[in-house]
Amino acid sequence: MSGLKKRGRAVRLMIKIVLPLCLILAGVSGWNYFKAQEPKMKRKPPEKQAAVVETISMEPGDYQSSVMVMGTVMPDRKIILKSKVAGEVVAISKKFVQGGLIKKGETLLTLDDSDYRIEVLKARSAFDKALSDLAIEKGSQMIAKEELKLINQASQSELKATDLALRKPQLVKAKAAVDSAGADLEKAQLNLSRTKVIVPFNALILEKQVNLGSLVTIQGVLATLVDVDAYLVEALVPPDRLASIMIGEKTGSRAVIQSQYSNQTWQGRVVRTTGKMTGKSRMAGVIILVSDPLGLSRRENIPQLLLDDHVNVRIMGESFENVFSMPRSVLRDNNTVWVLNSGILEINDVTLAWKEDGRVFVRSGIRAGDAVITSDLPAPVKGMALQQSSGDRS
Repeated sequence: MSGLKKRGRAVRLMIKIVLPLCLILAGVSGWNYFKAQEPKMKRKPPEKQAAVVETISMEPGDYQSSVMVMGTVMPDRKIILKSKVAGEVVAISKKFVQGGLIKKGETLLTLDDSDYRIEVLKARSAFDKALSDLAIEKGSQMIAKEELKLINQASQSELKATDLALRKPQLVKAKAAVDSAGADLEKAQLNLSRTKVIVPFNALILEKQVNLGSLVTIQGVLATLVDVDAYLVEALVPPDRLASIMIGEKTGSRAVIQSQYSNQTWQGRVVRTTGKMTGKSRMAGVIILVSDPLGLSRRENIPQLLLDDHVNVRIMGESFENVFSMPRSVLRDNNTVWVLNSGILEINDVTLAWKEDGRVFVRSGIRAGDAVITSDLPAPVKGMALQQSSGDRS
């Protein structure tokens, strides 16, 4: 019995050792089998894809350069109208209001002229009396000449004809009195005419200082007037742009003025410079003359150019022939452009004729029909492959 027990123990021990080993070997064999049956994936090298870019086709043309600047509207002629005589305002024009328009030669207001009419009558009377005295003196001079002649005929000794004997000093005095009286009469008439205040030019009334019944003194302020035949626009231009701007009353560069409150434009001409630079911005000032800024000579109703308005000004500059116009964003560093030639990137150096806001004009470095790239490239390398977009612009 003891022998059987020992055999049973040995068998159980063998089972405990051998069975796990068999299971492990079976698992390893199964894993190797299935691993051998696993499909193998072959990796292909990635295909190189060319970057897609947008282009514009270049064609030469004739263009006119321009300079975009800001300006301020100011009057060409502005005066403070003052009275030359004193008096009460007895009549005013219906147009004499702030912002009113009045034509050259029209009467702005009238002062009481009663005193000045009296002065004219008194001066005319004095002038008539002086003329009468002169006529009498001329007669007296003729009588003196005849008397001297008779005395010399009756006397054996001849009397000398002195100026005093011929009454020449008295005649000079009488003529001087006539001149003085005439001047007084002219002055009185001039003062009378000054009671009517006449507008010296086609004017806009900026300020009104008197009204009906006001008492005006000599040199008293009546109104502030601005000439509406022309306004000026003072614009600030970069100094390096002055060389391209013509300056002159008749030959100055044309300018287009646009207000910021409307789409209306006015035509002007650069007539002169201010002769100085601004202190902070270091810009050069130019003066642009704008004729008929209020549109008074036009039949259609258009907005008026307002004084002290800040306006946009485009000054026309030099004309260029056979140059290429392109967006400024297309110009790359160091004055280069990217050109797509048969799917290959070319980096061309270009010569610029002019730069302005948003555009550049190229004189050389590209040819007609070149496809200039407008897209941005992160790392452009000359000769790299590119692909043109189907929606390229011509």
